[in-house]
Amino acid sequence: MPRKRTVRRRRRRGGLGRLLRPLSVVLAAVAVVAALTLFFKVDKIEVLGNSRYQESEIAAASGVLRGDNLVLLDKYAISQRLCKELPYITEVRVNRKFPDTLLVEVTETKAVASIQGAGGYWLINSGGESGGKLLEMVEAEAAKDYLQLIGLEAVEPAIGKRLELTEGSPVSRERLAALLGAMEDREMFARADNLDFTGPEELILNYDGRFRVEIFYDADFDFKLHCLLEVVARLEPNERGTIRMTLQDDNKAHFIPSAG
Repeated sequence: MPRKRTVRRRRRRGGLGRLLRPLSVVLAAVAVVAALTLFFKVDKIEVLGNSRYQESEIAAASGVLRGDNLVLLDKYAISQRLCKELPYITEVRVNRKFPDTLLVEVTETKAVASIQGAGGYWLINSGGESGGKLLEMVEAEAAKDYLQLIGLEAVEPAIGKRLELTEGSPVSRERLAALLGAMEDREMFARADNLDFTGPEELILNYDGRFRVEIFYDADFDFKLHCLLEVVARLEPNERGTIRMTLQDDNKAHFIPSAG
């Protein structure tokens, strides 16, 4: 009989120990969180990668205040806020530098083209995942400093919004982004005058002040622009005319000199 009572006492002690162990883990975790919350406060916001916006502008737009808890900050919300408030920012990486610094690294974009919409002119960036972002509204004269997109119209444009084109546009937003991205990869914007989308089957790139370049809407833009630059490189500086990239043989282009 005494042996049975001894066994029962041991079981009771073991059961109590099993209950106390998870409780102690929870209490330790609460203590750690409380310590982090109490001691790590934002004292400085450090900004990297900026050129268009001042560090103070980015810090203000982040919504983070001095004294905010560094641990509990929502990094995703900060990124979304910056991309919305400062349209030339397209990517944000937020990190914590303990004990008191918030590190904000931004990627800025640039305007490459202008498009009409809502009675004004809007600047947009080029291709890529963040391509086709409406950056700001400008006057007609300022729009001429960028590649003009003729025959296209932005629907309900707003700063920071992705470009939406009118129904029935000859080119989709995705195809336009692919074209602009291919031009950016080849650094063609400085010599490009405008893109004319008024034709039903082909777009016209007016290039270098002397070439009218015809390209089908469904063409491989990357390949066609590569061919175009090779053709232009073989022509004399005083030559001007039409370059047809719409032949059945995709590897050929036909240059038609201007009369006179």
